[in-house]
Amino acid sequence: MPRQSRAHASAPKKQTKQERLLEAAVRLFSRQGYAGTSVRDLGEALGIQPGSVYAHIDSKHTMLVQLVESGIDQYLDAVADLPGTPTEQLRQFVEAHVRVVAQDVNRARVVYHQWRHIQPPDRTRIVAKRYAYEHRLRDIIEAGVASGEFAADLDCPTAVRTVLGMVNWCPEWLPTDDSEPADLVGAGLAEIVLASVRIGHGAAHS
Repeated sequence: MPRQSRAHASAPKKQTKQERLLEAAVRLFSRQGYAGTSVRDLGEALGIQPGSVYAHIDSKHTMLVQLVESGIDQYLDAVADLPGTPTEQLRQFVEAHVRVVAQDVNRARVVYHQWRHIQPPDRTRIVAKRYAYEHRLRDIIEAGVASGEFAADLDCPTAVRTVLGMVNWCPEWLPTDDSEPADLVGAGLAEIVLASVRIGHGAAHS
C-alpha cells in the first residue's frame, strides 16, 4: 500500500458536530450542572449560534437522557457476567466500576449527579436501571453472606449503600492525569470493601 494511503487509512475519524456537542455537554454539565448550563453555553462551546444547537439535538433534556442512560449502561455491562465466588465477584465489581469512572470522570459526574433533572417518562426507565445496578451488587453481597464468605451478621442493605457510596465518590477524587492508575486504585478500593464486609466474620462463627 502506498505511504499516503496508509496515512489516510490510519487518520482518526473526524467528529461530527453532534459528537462535539455531546462532549461539550459532558464538560459543562459536570462543571456547572445541567440546570446551570444554557443552550447559549452549548452553542458557545462549539462556536455556533444558540439556535443552531437545535439542528443537532432535539432538546437539552434529550441530550441529558442520552448521556446518563448510555453511561449507566456502561456500568451495567461491566458487571453483567462476573465469574467466581462472591468474594471474587465483589472484587471485580469494584474494579470494573473504577475502570468505567476512569474512562471519563466528567461523564461519571454527570451520570451520578445530574440524573435527578431527568423528567418522566424517561426518569422511570433511568431509575429502573439504577436499581438494576444496585440489585446486582446486593445479589453478590447476599450470596457472600449465604456462602459464609462475608460476615453472617452483615446488614446487607447498609452494606450495599456503603459500597455504592464509596465507589460513586470516585469521580470526586480520582486523578485524571494517570498519576494513580485506575487498575491500582480499583484494586486498593476493592481490598477496603472486602475488609469491610468481612468485619465480625470470625466472631460470628466462633
